[in-house]
Amino acid sequence: MARVLSLIQRLGQRWPPILAVALGYVIVAKLSFHFAGYSKTVLPIWPPAGYSQGVVLIAGAALAPGLTLGSLVTTLTSPDQVWHRDILAAVNNTLQPLVGLWLLRRVGFINSLQRIKDVGALIGFGAVIPATLSATLGVTYFCLMTAMGWADYGSAWFSWWIGNVTGVVVITTLIITWRPGVRRFRSFYAPPLIVLWLGVLVALSWVLFCDPRRMEQAPYPLEYMVFPIVMWAALRLGPLGAALGTAIVTVIATWGVIQGVGPFLVATQNPAEAVQPLQAFICVLAFTVLVLAGVVAEREQARAALQEEKEKSEQLLLNILPLPIATRLKQGRNTIADHFAEVTVLFADIVEFTQLSESLSPQALVALLNDIFSQFDHLAERHRLEKIKTIGDAYMVVGGIPYERADHAQAVADMALDMQAMARSFSDRTGQSFRLRIGINTGPVVAGVIGTKKFIYDLWGDTVNTASRMESAGIAEHIQVTEATYLFLKDTHALELRGEVWVKGKGHMRTYFLRQKSPVAAARLED
Repeated sequence: MARVLSLIQRLGQRWPPILAVALGYVIVAKLSFHFAGYSKTVLPIWPPAGYSQGVVLIAGAALAPGLTLGSLVTTLTSPDQVWHRDILAAVNNTLQPLVGLWLLRRVGFINSLQRIKDVGALIGFGAVIPATLSATLGVTYFCLMTAMGWADYGSAWFSWWIGNVTGVVVITTLIITWRPGVRRFRSFYAPPLIVLWLGVLVALSWVLFCDPRRMEQAPYPLEYMVFPIVMWAALRLGPLGAALGTAIVTVIATWGVIQGVGPFLVATQNPAEAVQPLQAFICVLAFTVLVLAGVVAEREQARAALQEEKEKSEQLLLNILPLPIATRLKQGRNTIADHFAEVTVLFADIVEFTQLSESLSPQALVALLNDIFSQFDHLAERHRLEKIKTIGDAYMVVGGIPYERADHAQAVADMALDMQAMARSFSDRTGQSFRLRIGINTGPVVAGVIGTKKFIYDLWGDTVNTASRMESAGIAEHIQVTEATYLFLKDTHALELRGEVWVKGKGHMRTYFLRQKSPVAAARLED
């Protein structure tokens, strides 16, 4: 019972759009028959074919019953009713767009027509092949079931086929490009130009195709003068501009043929004989401008993708190198070395990391290091310091490069204190025993990039070596600094004398432990 109710509910939700599609089909078909009867000839395009293909491409096959219903209503309300003809017409008019939908989905068609392959697919798989099936079924039926002779099969088949093809090329393209195209219209840099374009196109088309004096005053084949106007729309407004321009020209040119004027009646005064030249003109115009719009859209997409990749590359380079160094490398300077008279270098190391690594899987160990060092990176960014590198479980950061700053020692000291606080928080959060040993030194360095492959921004000099020794000779959960750094921090931070410490390669050195930011300095910052 629940399934039945669910099915009824789904049908109830689906019927309103199905009825709307059917009503749309009836209106389009009735107007087409009206104008065909008014002109006493075949229309150069068959709008119901384009409408049907556009509906299924936008909404899918679920609304195809609306096309069947609309076709039945159209034929059943016509003066001449034949039940088997009406049923065949409904099946044929539904089958054509469904075949087009199936073929287009098989080739990965995208409605926006922003690729050349989509333009070709719509013409081949959405227009030509389904129209071939429709024309073959329809004309064969009329030859078998009516007074139409087989001698007229070829001409009738071609008229049916080309009408459906042009209907899809003109109407379907307008339907499927409307929504994405309107967004582009709204973002166009000069909306008045669109109004100007529409005015020029309508005026020129009217003069070329509907003005009876034009052929008397200038009996030349000038109908292709509309091409540059529509091509401008394809270049600047995209596929919707191309589709809209083609539709405007088609409507005005068709009206000219109905009125018995225009360049397509030069060789004949019979409007029926002018239809095929007009159809050829429509197909050439539509194909040309849609391909042009597709080419331009593909170039725009390629340019956008290239810009996105460039930005990614720039960001990746900036994640490896400081901005001024990256800029100099892009300018072709292969070797970069700068001397800085006064910087502060920090080394941090995870205590008992070897024992920790033995208790974790490789994946868990890498995830742990990534978590820790990512937090260090955020701290370095917050304190405007330059991360140099990580070596195993060691982390190196420096203040005062690539841009010199007077408070380099204070900034590094603040980061060291934050790192210790972060380590304690990390231990509480994960239950892992996590302790840091940090060493800091201040002095001159040489910084730069050497080599041509896998280069990094690095530091050299005794200052760097001494900072590393401060870390290795330090104590867990302590921040050891040299006397040179102490002189910079004594007025802003609280430090404790450790005493003389033997340092490899340096001998005995007086060192200090950094405890906290000085209460006086902290109060000054709060004020």
